[in-house]
Amino acid sequence: MTDESRNPARRRFLTFAASLPAAFGLGAGSASAEQAMIPTAGDMEGPFYISNVPVVTNMNRFGKKGEVMRIAGRVMNAASPETPVAGAKLELWQTDGSGRYYPEAKGDYSDFRDAEMDLRGTIIADANGYFEVLSLFPREYWPRPPHIHYRISADGFRTLITQHYLDTRPRDRPHRTANVLRDQTPALFPAPTIYIEPV
Repeated sequence: MTDESRNPARRRFLTFAASLPAAFGLGAGSASAEQAMIPTAGDMEGPFYISNVPVVTNMNRFGKKGEVMRIAGRVMNAASPETPVAGAKLELWQTDGSGRYYPEAKGDYSDFRDAEMDLRGTIIADANGYFEVLSLFPREYWPRPPHIHYRISADGFRTLITQHYLDTRPRDRPHRTANVLRDQTPALFPAPTIYIEPV
């Protein structure tokens, strides 16, 4: 049994297409109607989490080469799926266009020089739970498909560590997978809605 199939009493299905506003460039029918698992399933943290990384609007701070894209999504209350989690803190980290993390290490931001930090950052969701940040398409590295790491926290909610997968076969994680929309400039990754659980 996968972690996405546990706790059936708390599981509900909603369409993803309605979860992103027109402000993110998504009109009706522009994304396939993808269902969301509530609450969002956790995933491994991986070896390269850095705590206390500053708030950013562009994770590609030092101009690494790769396909520029926006990451846009929403954080919602798993106990009340139509209720946004205002001010949710999202910590994101990912590879660059060559499949490398910066740094390839674990620790606190204070342990490193600022110049060592790239393709990671903190984003704060707005009053309606929406978040958006510029980044690059994360290249895969064997045996992992392209993915983005998330650590989401908010007062009164359980911290969630999870991952989203880009342009890949869903397999056992269809509710955390989406295709990049390349008919926009920059391209858009419509991140599947994230549902976090109250304490």
